[in-house]
Amino acid sequence: MTRRKCLVLGASGLVGQRLQQRLANHPLFEIVAVAGSPSSADKQLSSIIWRLDEVRPNLPDLIVIDANNPNLAQRCQAVGIELAFSGLPSEIAQSVEQVLVDAGITVYSNSSAYRRKPNVPMIIPEINPHHNYSSKHYCATNCTLIPLALPVAAITKLSAIVSVKMRSEQALSGAGWQLLFDQQALSGNINPSIDGEAEKTSAELLHVLGSMQDQLITPAEFSLDVKCKRVARRDGHLVFVTLKTQHSLELPEIIQQFQTIEISHELPSKPKQAIHLVDQINPAEHLWSNGENFTSNPNPSDDLKTGMAVVVGDLSVEGDTVSFTAYSHNTIRGAAGGLVYLAEFLQQENS
Repeated sequence: MTRRKCLVLGASGLVGQRLQQRLANHPLFEIVAVAGSPSSADKQLSSIIWRLDEVRPNLPDLIVIDANNPNLAQRCQAVGIELAFSGLPSEIAQSVEQVLVDAGITVYSNSSAYRRKPNVPMIIPEINPHHNYSSKHYCATNCTLIPLALPVAAITKLSAIVSVKMRSEQALSGAGWQLLFDQQALSGNINPSIDGEAEKTSAELLHVLGSMQDQLITPAEFSLDVKCKRVARRDGHLVFVTLKTQHSLELPEIIQQFQTIEISHELPSKPKQAIHLVDQINPAEHLWSNGENFTSNPNPSDDLKTGMAVVVGDLSVEGDTVSFTAYSHNTIRGAAGGLVYLAEFLQQENS
């Protein structure tokens, strides 16, 4: 199969480098250009400091393009680029992504700039594939949403939701690479507040669980109580959830539903199971799951499934009240891995 040529928007940030990592050996997509900030522009990609724990993969020998270069789209077209994967900050993504879309390049964005915007589908493949329609611009969701949304979406297949209460403990890497090199943050001296995170997570949950007609989304309706905080953990977002349903549920039917939430396509980044059930979550041991197994020595450039499952533990039900904890790798399934997975899914769906 011919690999489709792509641009990565992000040279030095965590999401941009995760995208490089996951696309380096991807069977469907080939990196032929990387664009970044002015501080990275005109440098060899290999000279950019590698921020990730894993060894830098074998990447093409490229010169980083300035993402704000007015000729970016034309340069992409000249080398046959069809797709762009964006790990840009929102304020930059807003203009750069639209320029590429206007030039006919399909953009898959991890930025919040276009989430829930008209004509930009925001899709989690296992949850709202019916929100797909022909577009040149697609968004992944907020990283905090993933461990919340997949279990909640599974439960909605059994009963309507009345209310959801969530408390999060979010990793340092969710704020970018700087905190990973900040000794005070690593030792626990960190501001726990995350401006706007609870509001984004709430709005996006209702959006992906909503209905669509004529390309317009009607959000789901139920009560939400969401609070988010940063903790001194390098990677991994952990959420504590209690929800109420219209009808009483039994534990075995919830477990069965968790085990059946998936898509029909076999894709490189598709986890073996979307939800990996455990008795109790151990953040140190359960970060890298492929849906069936955990690893402590991941190779995310070759093993595209590891880190892509949501781990669920402490599951209990009492009548109409369901409680659980859930955990996912925020820069893998919650960001770069989820975005590449979305592109795989849409390529299959739209072909």
